[in-house]
Amino acid sequence: MKKRTEGAWIIHHTKKIQNVTQATDFEDIEVAGKCGLFLSNLAASNENSTLNKIQVDAIAKASSIKKVELVTLKETLKNSKLIDTSKDGSISVLGITTSSVLDHTSDIFKESNANNFQKAALELTNYTSDQPVEESHLKEYISDTYKLDNTLNDSLFDQVEDIRLIDYEDFDDEKLYFNGNLFKKDVLEKTNKVLSTLSSEEIRKITDLDAILTSEGCVTLGTASKILGETLLSKMHSIAMYDFNEVSNSKHSKVFLTKPSSFSKFGNPFEEDALDLAKAFIASLMYGMKISTFGRGKIKGRQMLEYTLKKLLRGERVGPCTAIGQDYQVLEIKRVVKLDRSTVYPGRYFMRLLKFDIGQLALEVFQKGDITEQTTLETNVTSSSASIYNGPEKTRMKMRRKKDTSKNLNIGELLKTMRN
Repeated sequence: MKKRTEGAWIIHHTKKIQNVTQATDFEDIEVAGKCGLFLSNLAASNENSTLNKIQVDAIAKASSIKKVELVTLKETLKNSKLIDTSKDGSISVLGITTSSVLDHTSDIFKESNANNFQKAALELTNYTSDQPVEESHLKEYISDTYKLDNTLNDSLFDQVEDIRLIDYEDFDDEKLYFNGNLFKKDVLEKTNKVLSTLSSEEIRKITDLDAILTSEGCVTLGTASKILGETLLSKMHSIAMYDFNEVSNSKHSKVFLTKPSSFSKFGNPFEEDALDLAKAFIASLMYGMKISTFGRGKIKGRQMLEYTLKKLLRGERVGPCTAIGQDYQVLEIKRVVKLDRSTVYPGRYFMRLLKFDIGQLALEVFQKGDITEQTTLETNVTSSSASIYNGPEKTRMKMRRKKDTSKNLNIGELLKTMRN
């Protein structure tokens, strides 16, 4: 597979591995993935950055990197000539784009001389991205390609299932393996196959929701649930037909649905936003436009939103206002933006862009993608800090852990229709 694709899968697997207590058989993937996540959060795309020890430690913590791991990761990145370190704990990093992070992640994994067991873990998810694959075929393909004996092959599949590196449903006495990328390519063909398994009433509901998503960009979870009903919505969520984006804080959580293909106009949607930074940026901007209030710095419609993005892309600051200090904390932690406190107006902040490639991608999605001003977000929520963003794959896994969807939702039947 291409370096960028491999880097994206390494990041994907690492995020899943971080949710389990131990995954020693995937250490090279984890080290390379954590290097990629850490490097992404350190770097600003259009400038060199020097961060002091306090900032470095904060970024490491936000990247879910433990103190005992930090020394190894810093040394690995330094040996790869991606950062410079000082005795005082500070780090200097050259301007690195999000796209190049994926290449560097792949390079670090290659330099680790990882065994075939770990390489196979990346390939089996990549192989199931286009369509669901039967267990017998996938096991044979992986075993033959990576020369794994039956014991190793069975161990690999047991572990990737436990860690949820790959997803599956039981159907016709055999497992069907798939992942959350199914509807990022060949969407029309796959959607038609799914619709062929549904009743006329379910097709009408899906068509109604799709029309709103096409014209309005995204809808709240509540709106989607009213249109589809909880059972049908859970079924579509399980197979990743929709992306569920969650913006939350200590007071409330807002989930809204978008199409997985929203980024497909700008390249490979899996690679373009493998780190979920553009999705987080868009989610925070939508929060600022639809949840925020005028008194704290509400984004007043699409025209102002595009003006704000273009100003940031020119390297200028926007603000000051109260909302900037509260609604963009996720982006500040991941160093997509830099926030500066106003010295004139207490409690207000300026914002400038650090990752220009993410800002450009977000602007293009707003201008040419499926996001528009009429986005249906509920506004009866008191606005406060938007401090947490959970991407589509994390929200999908949370939903699948809550209940066994295969028993009464016939997920396997839906997946079977998408095979050639």
